[in-house]
Amino acid sequence: MAEQKTKETIPLWLAVAITVVVSIPFGVYLGKYNFPLWAAFIVWAEYFALGAQPSALKLIYPAFSYGAIITGASMFVTVLLAKVMDLNLALAISLFIFVAFIVYSMRWWKVLQAGSLPLFNGISMLLAIYFTGSFPAVGDALIDPWIAAAWTIVAGIFGGVLGWFNVTITFPRKV
Repeated sequence: MAEQKTKETIPLWLAVAITVVVSIPFGVYLGKYNFPLWAAFIVWAEYFALGAQPSALKLIYPAFSYGAIITGASMFVTVLLAKVMDLNLALAISLFIFVAFIVYSMRWWKVLQAGSLPLFNGISMLLAIYFTGSFPAVGDALIDPWIAAAWTIVAGIFGGVLGWFNVTITFPRKV
C-alpha cells in the first residue's frame, strides 16, 4: 500500500517565522507574567522531535511537568537544607537525591520512558527558570520553587500550543 503524502499550503519556513512573531507578545508585554519563551521554544522543538502530531502532547505534557514538579520539590528541599548547611552543599545533596529519583522512577511509567526528552527538559527548564528568576516570584523562598515549577509547566504548555499552531498554519493537505 502506497504511503499517503501531504503538501503544505504555507511552507514550513514561513509558518515558523509566523509562529515566532505570534509568540513574542507573550514574552514581552505581560510584565511580571511574561512567559520565558526560550522554555516554550524547547517544548515546541520537542513537538517536532516527537512527530509533530497532537498525540505527541500526550507524552510531552506529563513527562515535562513531572520533571519540573520533582525538580521544583528539589529546590524546596534545597531551601530547607540551606538553613542548616552551606547553600551549595544543600543544592548538591538535593539535586543528587531528586534527579536520581526522577531517573529511577522512569522504570515505573512508560510515558517517562518514551518521553525522556521532555522529562529531562522539564528538569533543565525548571532549573533555568528558577535560577534566572524568570517567573512571577512572591519573594518567599519556600513558595517560589513551586511557583517556578508551575510557571515552567505553563511555558511548556504554551510551547506545545506553539508546536501545534505551527503545524496547523501550514494547512497540510493530502496529495
